[in-house]
Amino acid sequence: MKRFKSKKIKKKKKYIKIIFIFFFFFSYIFVFSYIKTKRLKVNVLDKNINYINFNVIGYINNKAKNIINNPVLLLNIKSNKNNVVTSKKIQKVLKTSNEISSIKDVKPYIYIYNTHQREEYANYDVKKAATLLSDKLNKIETRSVLEENSMKVFLDNNNLKYSKSYEASRNYINEALINYPDLKYFFDIHRDSVSKDKSTISINTINYAKILFVIGSDNPNYENNLKNANYLNSIIENKLPGISRGVITHGGKGYNGIYNQDLSENVFLIEVGGLYNTKEEVENTINILYESIIEYIEGEI
Repeated sequence: MKRFKSKKIKKKKKYIKIIFIFFFFFSYIFVFSYIKTKRLKVNVLDKNINYINFNVIGYINNKAKNIINNPVLLLNIKSNKNNVVTSKKIQKVLKTSNEISSIKDVKPYIYIYNTHQREEYANYDVKKAATLLSDKLNKIETRSVLEENSMKVFLDNNNLKYSKSYEASRNYINEALINYPDLKYFFDIHRDSVSKDKSTISINTINYAKILFVIGSDNPNYENNLKNANYLNSIIENKLPGISRGVITHGGKGYNGIYNQDLSENVFLIEVGGLYNTKEEVENTINILYESIIEYIEGEI
């Protein structure tokens, strides 16, 4: 009796194996056919499923290249109603395509940086002030680039003291000139260490951090640097009389005397406020500086 049952169980297992092999083979044929008809590719794009042997990134890259190189082909997209694309959709497609294409054509001509990136105010710092200035200029398509590299890292890597910070900023200016050959105006934003009463002015109940231009007299561009600083300073003073502390020159023993201004006659070292100025006071001044820079550039064109 036990022998009979054992044969019966073996026979049952054999049938199960046959059924399993049959379904496995059937499934394999089905999947192969499914891939062959490219239905899998459609599902990958529609459902964002990651299947083996399907190059999703390559497919998307090819589509992107087609969009950029042949934007008109996008007009063949069909809408849900009567297979017609509305004029608004056409305009949106063309606008997007033009924006993508124009990214390569962006050539900044203003360079904003901080030789002394770690200089701080009461509740703010010069890096944030420079960032605000750059953002404002870029919003009206006055193309600027902000230096993001760390001056401290450069000094540390080259075993240089803090007093050699202008060597660090000079290095980054030269790199920027290689990457952006159209750069013409350079603004080095600092903050002074004078007392609050000397670095602040109240005009129409609004407090501003005062501005001071510093020109190095030990470089070949000295006269042109001085002339341009005086010109920009006059624009600022015309907007808000008293906001500027003027233009001063430094040179000789004990001073840098160059401040990278030998690289261009449009390198401006600007002290915006002092140690005790607040974020609001500095940003109020950056607004005036931003407007003045625009006027300065327009006056040169």
